[in-house]
Amino acid sequence: MVATKRAQVRSVLERLIDVELHPGDPIPSERALVDKLNVSRVTVRQAISDLVESGALERVHGKGTFVTGPQVDSQLHLTSFSREMRARGLEPGTVVLSATEIEASDETAKGLRVPKGTKVIRVERLRTADASPMAYEVGFYPSALFPGLLGRELGTLYDVFASEYDVVVTSGEQTVRADNADGHVARVLGVARRAPLLVLERTTFAGRKVVELSWSAYRADRYRLHMALTPRGPRSGSA
Repeated sequence: MVATKRAQVRSVLERLIDVELHPGDPIPSERALVDKLNVSRVTVRQAISDLVESGALERVHGKGTFVTGPQVDSQLHLTSFSREMRARGLEPGTVVLSATEIEASDETAKGLRVPKGTKVIRVERLRTADASPMAYEVGFYPSALFPGLLGRELGTLYDVFASEYDVVVTSGEQTVRADNADGHVARVLGVARRAPLLVLERTTFAGRKVVELSWSAYRADRYRLHMALTPRGPRSGSA
């Protein structure tokens, strides 16, 4: 069977992705592909759409089409982002976007179990894997527990807590929900506005003390969660 022009273009792009390009690299423009492969623009767009749907490529609004970055499968467990990425053979990175001391709002105070208006440290970070944007994160930490934290390295907070403050995280509570990127998050993660996200909301404890309240927005095209399920209560043959 003779392959369709669409399949032929897709095959050319797949070879290009596998052999010449790296995650984050742009593919040639539609016009360049039309001229090089002697096919219609419609055919090129269809082939690109196939690879976007399969996850090999991603479109960034106003910028072009790029080879996707690393995709991560994550188990639901308490660990730092950096350790999780290294466990999967990826190089973690952190860009601290802002770090400041503020007064806790009603919601933040409730989450950290402190009075409203208590001084807390707000840290906003971009987390990367192999230099590719993976997650946007905002965390809140009680100032009283971590004096001088703003003068510390804020890339790996759990390690800083343990080494500098003798505070070791022991447990956490986490919820996961779907959301879409607003304008700010889209710009930080380099995705289109309203792109799908996996949002993880976490409360972290050291013993019985709350040490962190965080909100992390992961790119849904690069992050998947795996959960082990076990039966509860009497076994039943019905589903």
